[in-house]
Amino acid sequence: MKTVNCWNDIEPYGIELLTGEACGLSYRLLCDLTERGRKILAKCLGIANLNLAENWNRGRAEDPHVGSIMLTHEMLTPLAVFALLESGCKEVYLVNDSVVGVEHSDPPDLIETVKRLAGVEYARRLAYRGTAGDRNVHVMSGRVE
Repeated sequence: MKTVNCWNDIEPYGIELLTGEACGLSYRLLCDLTERGRKILAKCLGIANLNLAENWNRGRAEDPHVGSIMLTHEMLTPLAVFALLESGCKEVYLVNDSVVGVEHSDPPDLIETVKRLAGVEYARRLAYRGTAGDRNVHVMSGRVE
């Protein structure tokens, strides 16, 4: 099981929160992204060739930052969903304010245990179930994107 509860939890997936002071509205957060983070964001937004602004920091030599973007606080949940699915989770559940990724090695009753511990009866399940993975094939044209 993998979980994302806050912006610090998304950093291993290539999305690094830098500051909230860069936004003149105090609404968006400045983030640097690695290539992995850029791909997750691109998939989340449905933009195949996502271009980013210049990165603020270099990152690590083995995993450099490739760009930056301003993201709202509310973007954490959708980014977490795609980060967990892209990291190999077979399905993801939204449980209260947490995003829980179920791995192939997890016990089959894991999500029921998580729901019980969280005190909820329902958790929304998300998984790549489209006819083209994270997308659906358009019936008339056969297009995916």
